[in-house]
Amino acid sequence: MASKSVLTISQLTAYIKTTLEGDLKLKSVFVSGEISGCKIYPSSGHIYFSLKDDKTKINCVMYANSAALLRFAPNDGMKVLAMGRISVYAQRGEYQFCVESMQPDGVGELAVAYEQLKNRLSSEGVFDEKHKRPIPEFPRKIGVVTSSSGAVIQDIKNVVSRRCPLAEIILYPSAVQGAEAPVQLIRGLKYFNSKSDIDVIIIGRGGGSLEELNCFNDENLVWTIYDSHIPIISAVGHETDFTLCDFVSDLRVPTPSAAAELAVPDKSTMIKNIEQILDKMYCTINEKIQTAYQDVDRLNDTIEKNCPSKYLESEIQFIDNITQKIKNSVNNKLILEQANLNILADSINARNPIYILQKGYSFTEKNGKCVSSVKSLQTGDKINIRLSDGTIECSVVSINKKEED
Repeated sequence: MASKSVLTISQLTAYIKTTLEGDLKLKSVFVSGEISGCKIYPSSGHIYFSLKDDKTKINCVMYANSAALLRFAPNDGMKVLAMGRISVYAQRGEYQFCVESMQPDGVGELAVAYEQLKNRLSSEGVFDEKHKRPIPEFPRKIGVVTSSSGAVIQDIKNVVSRRCPLAEIILYPSAVQGAEAPVQLIRGLKYFNSKSDIDVIIIGRGGGSLEELNCFNDENLVWTIYDSHIPIISAVGHETDFTLCDFVSDLRVPTPSAAAELAVPDKSTMIKNIEQILDKMYCTINEKIQTAYQDVDRLNDTIEKNCPSKYLESEIQFIDNITQKIKNSVNNKLILEQANLNILADSINARNPIYILQKGYSFTEKNGKCVSSVKSLQTGDKINIRLSDGTIECSVVSINKKEED
């Protein structure tokens, strides 16, 4: 029996390692399969997993420097196309596939990254309607974050000048694709948010591929839009293009021109609305005037019916009637009293000594007192005899008493 050399396990493993890792075909290999047992170690940044098909599987490792370049998060069950090299893990005597780059198999890497970030942000409530701010109805200043050389800004200016000439467009120029675009877009949004007179912001660009529009899927840009206190209109790409900016913005429109149309009111529509409002106002005012006229007519009728002057006229007439009655009553009373007075005067005159004297009678006075009996006289008394037209002074010569029966 011929003698054969005996190798240690380490020697055998080293030989296998040298053989496999030295094979040029195994230094750059493309492998497709399904990810299984994926583990990501945050401390080191390495990713460990297996790739399998329906018959077998191979252990894989993706070191931190390669994993940092991934645009999606690998998950179990995901089919991928991986490129790398075969290496041997000497401590275990196992060979493994060192993955240097990887992309979803059948779906682009950017598309997977987009869906993953969209789902995560959606689960965090970033896209919820309750966070949407209303677009102002009559904005005076509109901030636009887009390229200064593209057709977007010109389209927006044309639409705004036609629909609402009083609105002012303020441009913050920014790259709209490429690695620098997210940073510049964020600066533009923060610039307008630092102003107190900006009413609404439009962010956007024209159409493009997923790669060209990918800057609008930047997570930092999404959070900047979310934190904006100014309403933002997203106008990225065409109608069929959707970016994360569309979902987080307060309003998503298919084109920049549509953004301008929705950002400002149409002056012709406003004029028609104003004319309709004026017509309604005129009708309302005329109705109120007619109603007021009717009220005035009713009030005039009521006043005429209840006019104080008419009441006073009636009362004055009543007073005149009462006054006339009083006058008539007084006159009748005066006539009656005058008649009674005449009767009394005749009675008094009939008893008046002077009146009696005028009939030829006289009366005698002694010492200013009427002499009614001869008994009050003596011979030699001085007496006065009063007649109707004078007085006679006499002396009593003799007294002849009337004989008693």
